[in-house]
Amino acid sequence: MRFLVLLGVLLLAACGPPSPATPTAALPLDAWQPWAGGEVLQTSDGISALRHAPTAVTYGHVFEPAPAAAQPVGVWLRRYPDAAAAVNCGFFREDAAGYAHIGLLMTAGELQAGLRSNWGGVLIVRDGSAFVAGQPQRLLAPAALGVQGWPLLAMEGRALPRLNDQEQARRTAVGVDAAGRVVWVAAVQARTLAEFAARLLAPDLALTAAINLDGGSSTGLRWLGEEGQLGADSLPVPCALLLYPPEASSASWR
Repeated sequence: MRFLVLLGVLLLAACGPPSPATPTAALPLDAWQPWAGGEVLQTSDGISALRHAPTAVTYGHVFEPAPAAAQPVGVWLRRYPDAAAAVNCGFFREDAAGYAHIGLLMTAGELQAGLRSNWGGVLIVRDGSAFVAGQPQRLLAPAALGVQGWPLLAMEGRALPRLNDQEQARRTAVGVDAAGRVVWVAAVQARTLAEFAARLLAPDLALTAAINLDGGSSTGLRWLGEEGQLGADSLPVPCALLLYPPEASSASWR
């Protein structure tokens, strides 16, 4: 999905939902299942989710600025055989040099894109802990994971007021729950931002804070099960966050 920043206002272009790839194996609906570095969930209302302790995985990312190099999230996962899951990043724009990430994108201390001050929110994983911050001013130190999105959807267990409740689209979010776990969520059934925020607070997901990542045709969250990939796939995107399981567990997911 492409976005144009004009006079400080971010205009989001709605994209129609793509046909998600058919999973190679099906998990029972509406129940969290063990996964390499945590747990995964698929629900009857189109939610795919993955949660893990901040120390249970390590992070990487791929970003290809050339439009012709963009790939679905599931393809990015296949291209990095040591990774056990992949999810689309934050928003991006296209200019003369190609695609560029909007806002912070950092993994393993490697900075892909700098923080955009006073915009949306960030998820930071640092020193074994994860937290969400709204309207960030600056990045204080390198992080194992730093990703910025817009808008901030929830803080302290409550949805933010005045979220858009008119435009429906596929959605992606990341946040934390009361146990301090990182929770990634992809919704393939179109929802408004207000509806999506409310869904993130429901008991099965139970996020306490969350930020919105790129959605629409960019929405994708794929992980490896025992018989292949599961979750929701995207249309081609230039960026994917990669989750690597603990060394001792990775062999069982190949």
